[in-house]
Amino acid sequence: MRILYVITKASWGGAQQYVYDLATAAKEAGHEVAVAYGEGGELVNRLEAGGIRTIALAGLARDVGLICEWRAFGALRELLRRERPDIVHLNSSKAGFTGALAARMAGVSKIIFTAHGWAFNEARPWWQRIVIYKLAWLTIFLSHTTICVSQAIRQDTRWMPFVRKKLVVVYNGVREPSYKTHDDARRALWPEHESGYWIGMLSELHPTKRVEDAVEALTLIHAEYPDTRLIVLGEGAERGKLEALIKARGLEDAVRLAGFVSLGDSYLPAFDLFLHTSRSESFSLAVAEAGLAGLPVVATEVGGIPEIVADGKTGLLIPPCAPRAIASAIESLIRDLGRAHKMGAALRASVHDRFNQDRMVNETLALYER
Repeated sequence: MRILYVITKASWGGAQQYVYDLATAAKEAGHEVAVAYGEGGELVNRLEAGGIRTIALAGLARDVGLICEWRAFGALRELLRRERPDIVHLNSSKAGFTGALAARMAGVSKIIFTAHGWAFNEARPWWQRIVIYKLAWLTIFLSHTTICVSQAIRQDTRWMPFVRKKLVVVYNGVREPSYKTHDDARRALWPEHESGYWIGMLSELHPTKRVEDAVEALTLIHAEYPDTRLIVLGEGAERGKLEALIKARGLEDAVRLAGFVSLGDSYLPAFDLFLHTSRSESFSLAVAEAGLAGLPVVATEVGGIPEIVADGKTGLLIPPCAPRAIASAIESLIRDLGRAHKMGAALRASVHDRFNQDRMVNETLALYER
């Protein structure tokens, strides 16, 4: 089959990793694969290194505007006319609606849309959320199948008429990387402070991720546990704000914003605990990756995360935007390392069985042929 994947941003995050995994697997299965994107980044580098063709699309940017939308639609129609794919697999809200409309008009036989999250759940003015909700409905309606990466994502569409039968849940999947050793990972991430109790995060520095809550939580426990450190692997627009907060709290020697780290999950052995503080999440590959590494996890009880972590059994769930709850959960695991170890081992077994990458790939490729 000729398969065209479309995504708005080709930086690196959960949706980009998903596209990379599927495109790579489809190519290995013998299909002809290409990936179209709006804004370049790490995903393009990795795809091209793997011999997968990439195509830049004018106008397909995250920002919304009539001129940009028209340019993106025109570029997609021309691309579909030229490529004539059997399958178009759309990712992200912007690429989803524009791509589904263009693919329908081009007569593409199979249009797949993956909902990695719904933009109508974001903090926006009410009228914007209504418009985005209607566009999400249109995207599902125009697509032949919509993949939800968690039951929570599917549940968010419960009030949408006429489209429920088009929805199918296929959980994201992770594969065990080639881990670095504990000492090598720490030496690479923060050689000046290799000792102590390390709390790790794999997170974009984005407002939705609420990394500031992790910093505030560390402020609350640092006096009692001065050897505790927070290391964040990821980059984003919130860096300046977070650096100012770290300085204001006097935590320059306790918090490190390590920036984007290629193959970040291979550094997970550096950590004693994994923290995820997002106020909104569709599934969270980062939590699944931490679980596969056998780390005890403290994560917010939002979106699909409770489908990965069973509170009190395979990790601890806390409410979003609650630094005191984060601090309390961290303290409880520092005080009971045996319990933390058991939780990490139980989460590893669960993730290995339920959220492995091979299952995700096989279920998705089966949808292409259905």
